[in-house]
Amino acid sequence: MSKLDRSQSNGVKMKFSYKHFSCDTEMYYKDRDLIVRFFDRAKEQEEGDIINLVFVDPGYGYLCVKYKGDAALVSGFLDENVFASDDMVDAVIEFIEELSPQVKYCYAPYHISLFKKSRFNEYNGEY
Repeated sequence: MSKLDRSQSNGVKMKFSYKHFSCDTEMYYKDRDLIVRFFDRAKEQEEGDIINLVFVDPGYGYLCVKYKGDAALVSGFLDENVFASDDMVDAVIEFIEELSPQVKYCYAPYHISLFKKSRFNEYNGEY
């Protein structure tokens, strides 16, 4: 994992890697708080692709770090088909600690829901 330059604006892009798996991430900051989106950049549409029938890939999940005084809360949702083991979720927590180092040094309980995609609701302009 590479080091993050916090002076950069929102939408900072990095890779998350664990063993033989790698995915793209985007980070969004508000003050000390952080949201991380996990996804596959190859499935992202460009502006010119947004015509007629569009399937928007929701990615692999999101995590949020919300600071409350001297403590922090880490929560979010990760696709269970991708983040299939406890060790992999632990690696995600370590990744979050690299992005927001204060998490290592404060009380920071976490609750990460693993989900399975079962259905979806969409609007694509066609109907």
